Amino acid sequence: MKDIMRILTAEEVRGIDTFPMAVLSDNLGSVIAGAIKGHTRGAYNHFMWLIEPGILASQDLFFKRVPVSEYLTGRFRLKFWMNPAWTPNQREAIIAALKKDLDKPWYRKIYDWPAIIGQALGWKWLQTPGIDICSDKAGLLALVDFRYDLECPDPQDVNAWFERTHGYEVYGRYLPD
Repeated sequence: MKDIMRILTAEEVRGIDTFPMAVLSDNLGSVIAGAIKGHTRGAYNHFMWLIEPGILASQDLFFKRVPVSEYLTGRFRLKFWMNPAWTPNQREAIIAALKKDLDKPWYRKIYDWPAIIGQALGWKWLQTPGIDICSDKAGLLALVDFRYDLECPDPQDVNAWFERTHGYEVYGRYLPD
C-alpha cells in the first residue's frame, strides 16, 4: 500500500476522473460522527463511492447520488482510495452494481437503523437483510478482489482493510480550509 499525503483542493476533487474511488469522510461538526469515530476508534465516520465526475453514491437516509460539493463545505475531511491495477471491466463491475443499487425502489435503499444499534452494542450481525449502512457498500469490492473478507464493517474496518491490502493507494485527501 502506498499512502501519500496528497492534499486535494475542492477543484481537484471535482475534477477527479478515475472511477470508482472509495471515499471515507469525517463530518467534523457532527456529534453523531464523533460518537461513531469514538466507538470504532477511527478517524472516519462514513463510507461512500465516487462514481462519476462530481457524484458520490452515498448511504444517507436513502442510498442516493450526492453531489461531491455537499462534502466540500468546510465541515468534512475526505480520504480517496483507489486501486490503479483495476481493469476497465473491474471498474465497470463496481459502478454497474452501485447504479443497480441506486435504481432500487426507495424501501430497498433505506438506511438500516437496526444495524446501527447492532454496531453500537458490538452485535454486527444485527442487520436487516437486504438493507445497508454506508460501509456495507464496501462489500462491492468482492466483485473484483477475492481478498475482501469484511462482514458488517464500519468505516474504520474498511479503512484498515485498504491499509493492509496490497494494491490499494490513497489518491489524496481533502481537508477543509
